[in-house]
Amino acid sequence: MQVTKLSEHLGAEVTGIDLRQPLDAATRRLLNQAVVEHIALVIRDQELTPNQFLTATQLFGEAMDQNYAEHGVPGVPFVNYVSNQFTDKAGNPLKSAAKWHTDSTNFECPPKYTALYALELPDSGGGTAFCNMRAGYAALPEEIRRHIDGFKTVNVRLGSAVKEKYNALAIEAQKAGNVVPVVHPLVRTNPENGQKSIYFNPNKTENIVGMSPEESQELLDDLLQRAMKPEYLYTHQWRKGDLLIWDNRAAMHKANYDYDMNQHRLLYRVCIKGERPV
Repeated sequence: MQVTKLSEHLGAEVTGIDLRQPLDAATRRLLNQAVVEHIALVIRDQELTPNQFLTATQLFGEAMDQNYAEHGVPGVPFVNYVSNQFTDKAGNPLKSAAKWHTDSTNFECPPKYTALYALELPDSGGGTAFCNMRAGYAALPEEIRRHIDGFKTVNVRLGSAVKEKYNALAIEAQKAGNVVPVVHPLVRTNPENGQKSIYFNPNKTENIVGMSPEESQELLDDLLQRAMKPEYLYTHQWRKGDLLIWDNRAAMHKANYDYDMNQHRLLYRVCIKGERPV
């Protein structure tokens, strides 16, 4: 097994292993350390069924339920499809994950990792972009870090300040979402390395405690823009057979829709349960 960095601040690739085969404890430990260190880790050249993908992701922890259960792979719990052919009830393309976010902050214990496996890809484009929010936090002026360190976000299925930007299917999902909002720190500490990161999902933040939804979105947008330094960004250009896993505690991500939507982009998805953010 070889681990090679893909950029200075974010991303690494693993070659030389077959996730269909049992891995020894030392290899499992190195893989888990690599995700925490590099934030996004791609394991190349895999040939996996849905069940094999699920088994492979459990090298990194316990699989958990996801939002949008209607996209689940039949007969394989915890594995969802991600497809550009999904539509809302009006027949409009559902461009999921098109905006910067970290996954499922409306859960009390959000996923620490998300994993995708590439099945079908467009001829070009369709990458998954990442921003290192650990580096973004460290680069903030000290007075801003002090200002936001104690802030808390109130998380729901879809925040009221962003509802108008979404289609009918997303609004329906909000109505069916969690009744009791979940509160998380705006700056969280990764228990595996003790490092702090800016942590929020603008789509699921109803507000920052003590602020209106509109004021909250303004602050979150400012923090996101400050973190978006070119050196902290990495876009994963997919190859068929890639298994990509990333640390939601230290990164935001989004799907790029820069390709021919008539070509199918199809992936499997699994989320790995995390701890309650602190």
